[in-house]
Amino acid sequence: MLNSWSRWIGIALYLVLMATPARAEIYIDVHGSEGDFPLAVPDLKVLGKKHESAAAMLSTLRKDLLISGWFRMQDPDSFLENPQKTGLRIDEFSFDDWHTIDTAGLVKAGYEVDGQTLKVEVRIYHVIEQKMILGDVINGTIDDPESLAHEVADTVIEAFTGEPGPFSSRIACVTTITGNKEIALVDLAGRVNTLTRNGEINLSPAYHPNGSKVAYTSIKAGNWDLYVMDLATKQETKVSSHPGINSGADFSPDGSHIALTLSYVGDSEIYAIGATDGGNATRLTSSWGIDVSPDWSPDGTKIAFTSGRQGGPQIFVMDRSGGRVSQLTFGGNHNVSPVWSPDGSKIAFAGRDKGRFDIFVCDADGSNMRRLTQSPGDDEDPTWSPDGRYIVFSSDREGGAKQLFMMTSDGRNITRITDGKGTFTNPDWSPAISR
Repeated sequence: MLNSWSRWIGIALYLVLMATPARAEIYIDVHGSEGDFPLAVPDLKVLGKKHESAAAMLSTLRKDLLISGWFRMQDPDSFLENPQKTGLRIDEFSFDDWHTIDTAGLVKAGYEVDGQTLKVEVRIYHVIEQKMILGDVINGTIDDPESLAHEVADTVIEAFTGEPGPFSSRIACVTTITGNKEIALVDLAGRVNTLTRNGEINLSPAYHPNGSKVAYTSIKAGNWDLYVMDLATKQETKVSSHPGINSGADFSPDGSHIALTLSYVGDSEIYAIGATDGGNATRLTSSWGIDVSPDWSPDGTKIAFTSGRQGGPQIFVMDRSGGRVSQLTFGGNHNVSPVWSPDGSKIAFAGRDKGRFDIFVCDADGSNMRRLTQSPGDDEDPTWSPDGRYIVFSSDREGGAKQLFMMTSDGRNITRITDGKGTFTNPDWSPAISR
């Protein structure tokens, strides 16, 4: 038995017993070989009448946990237990059935349907300790089992790692599924909710820090104006409409300002404006060559941006006031779309090498440059998950139209999110969603 566990001996485990008997968390901190924690997710136990929505939920749950990068998902065909003949509670099944197939973590769940409500009882176990880490009941609807699966996946990830999972969040992006470039929200199951339907070109969506609004640029009024949409009411406000370009918006961390590129002075320069009405426009850059794609640091003290001031586009960082500009990238002749990691320690960007764009990441001072992707297509537009563990980007690596792909922040587990219908570009990941 000791030899059978050697594959994940490098996983550091510690047990934290909480005051409530319904929760005892075991956090996994993987050193060196992530994704080697054996996790089993049996079929859902039918607690009432069988319903077809359960199959979609289970499929999405297993997919979420697989692409999370934390776990080595075990093959359901190897399971010894029949979930319909055993229970969910600790005295209603045998841990030996899971020890035998070298399981470390176990997610047992059962469901029942009440009208339109899909209710799932989830119990998460550490097999070696024979302890329940978490017990919970999570409700959803039978017409949206995927969202319920995302919530369960986030719960499982948090139970084992101490960090909330990203799967209940959404990605704002540009899509052509309606025939025009419109702004849409996409969840990590690839389902699309189109926000704009004005039949014109809409670009560069950016979430407000509290997740309630999305800024974007549209030419629907005949100029490249900046709009902000309230996601609850779908009400749009025109925030910046200077002649020429009003694009590449990014909200400051406190939501009070928007950094964007304006061209009404002739050259494309970066400005900061009031987030509510676009007032008090302050010019931050003044140089030869374009200055675009501003991105605030998480603490609000700096802004990363792309500039052609030295020739080809490179990544620069400046103070929020526009002072103390430093160049981060020097290699290659086309580095664009910088985005800070949520903890402020890294910057991801798209860089062109040998005629193709790939995703790179460096420390915030430009050191420790690393390539994360290398494909036959172009990998562009990186955006970080709220926890900093994942990156979504757009790519035509599979041929045809550009799609959204997700990977861990070290370049593993690259998985396509969107379904290939239309193009998907300019992603921006929503802030964390609290349960």
